[in-house]
Order: sequence, then structure tokens, then C-alpha cells
Amino acid sequence: MAQLIRKYMEDLDKLESVIEENADNLLGAIDLDEMLKDPEGYLLSLGDAFLKEHIDEIEKAGQLGTKFANKIIEES
Repeated sequence: MAQLIRKYMEDLDKLESVIEENADNLLGAIDLDEMLKDPEGYLLSLGDAFLKEHIDEIEKAGQLGTKFANKIIEES
């Protein structure tokens, strides 16, 4: 069981590191002048773009969670 949990956490950490690295790059790309014109719209568009760029990682994390939960249920 411990090995199963360790593998799950390692897989999630890999996905998280990809997203965190890109999030740090995003902060440097923010155009303050554009953001000040329409803060809500600008931030929503940045969020949408970030989500579209990382949808594969998010879906994979969901699939990993489902597999993990099913294995836990099987072993219980």
C-alpha cells in the first residue's frame, strides 16, 4: 500500500512541477498596462489561456486520482 501511495504522489509531483514552472513564467508575461484597462477581463483571459495550455496535465491528474482510488478500493 505504501508503494502505491508513493507512486501516486510522485506522479502528481511531476505534473505539479510542470504547471508551477509555467505559472512562474506567466507572472513575467503580465502586461500591467493591459491589465489596468480591464483587470477582470485580462485576468480571465490569462486564466483561460493557462487552463487551455495545461488541460492535459489536469485531465491526467484526474485519471491518476481515479486509478489510485480504484486500487485502494481493490486492496481494502
